[in-house]
Parts: sequence; structure tokens; C-alpha cells
Amino acid sequence: MRRPTVRGCAGAFIAVAVGAAVTAAPGTMGELPVLPRIETFISSACGGSSPCPTPDRLRWLATLEKTLQEKMPGLPESDRTRLADVIYEEAKAASLDPLFVLAVIAVESGYDHVAESERGARGLMQLRPETLRHEAARSRLDGEDPDDPVLNVRAGVRYFRRLVRAFGSTDLALMAYNAGPNRILRYLEEDGEVPDRFLVYPQKVAGELQRLKRRPRPQVAALGGWPRRAPEEPAAGAVAPEAAPQAAR
Repeated sequence: MRRPTVRGCAGAFIAVAVGAAVTAAPGTMGELPVLPRIETFISSACGGSSPCPTPDRLRWLATLEKTLQEKMPGLPESDRTRLADVIYEEAKAASLDPLFVLAVIAVESGYDHVAESERGARGLMQLRPETLRHEAARSRLDGEDPDDPVLNVRAGVRYFRRLVRAFGSTDLALMAYNAGPNRILRYLEEDGEVPDRFLVYPQKVAGELQRLKRRPRPQVAALGGWPRRAPEEPAAGAVAPEAAPQAAR
């Protein structure tokens, strides 16, 4: 099934407008053929039964795909596109910044989807095979290959999300992700705090996240790359409307 595209979505809106114009034409045009439903125009233009992606999703996918193209040039384009989509989906489901997921990947594996540590952790998010299998079974994910980028990211983000819920802190969750939850929990129970040496990992992720945020994000043109019409100049003496207040972030 084709993935929705910006141009396809724009085509959907044009199809709606054209369909409405034809159906509203005067009867002198003669007997009109039966037109497909508007939903058919939209579904076809957007690539099938999937709804057109939101502007926010398009912007994020462009940013993620650009980074993955730079960092993982050996991965086929279709796989990079799929991986970007999964990073966005899993980050949003976990209430995480998608760039945060990229930062963890950068620190853990350097974007090497076949990386393996001395302790046997594997893949983009460096999961041990038993951790990946457990998380895959818990979340009903298909597959068992830790070198599969999509599976590794899905399992890794969901595992991290559970750690955040368990420890109530992103930094503590990162320490548990890196050093093991039982180890961090033991320090908290016995000493009431975690040794400073474990702070290095969250600091690395935070530093990488800031670097990613400073990078310019690619511009996604409105309506599939078609230029927007310049706003009309207000008539002489006209009062400009007040700007609508921005929603609080």
C-alpha cells in the first residue's frame, strides 16, 4: 500500500473542489454521469485507505528521514522511510520528543543497526536479546531479530516508556536503561540516591538531543510543493484584523 504524500493530499482537496463544481453545474450540461464518492477521491489521492498525514507528522518525518539518510546511508530508502515513521509513532505514543529517540540511538549505537556490545546488547537501541523478546511478547510485536531496526526501535521505546513509569523520572529511566533497572533500584533502596557516575549517560543523551535540536529542520512546502499565493495587501484605510492569540505550548 502506498504511503500518503503531501502532493497526494493536496490532490485530494483539489478533487473535492472539482467534484463539487461539477455537481453544482447547471442542468443545461445534460445528464451528468454518476460521480464517485468524495471519500474515493481522498482515499485514492492519499495512497489508499490511510488518512492523509497531518502537517506536524510531515514535518517530523522530513526531519527524521534527513538525519537517517545522513547517518544510515547504507539502509535502503524504503527502510529508512519506514524507520522514520516508526520513530515518530513510538515517540508520540510515549509522549517523547522524536529527537530524543534519535539521541538515544546516537549514544547507544551510533546509528549502527547491527551493532553489538561486549555484553551482548544489539541493534539501534542496544537491547539484549532476552529484553527484546520479553518486550516484543509483552507488546505483541512481530519478529525476534534484534538487528531489525523497526523491531528494535519499537521494543526499545516501549521498554524505556515502562522505565519512565516505574522510576517517575526521565534521568532515572535513562540510568536504568543503560545500567539495568535492578541495579539502579538497589542504589535507591539502600542509599537513597544513585552514584554520580551514572549521571554520565543521561548527560550524553541530553547533549546529543541539544545538538539535534540546533540543526536546521527541512522545510516542508505547503500543498505538496506548490507555492502559496502571496497575501493580498489590505485596502487603503482598512483596519488589519487582530492576530489570534497563540495557543500555549
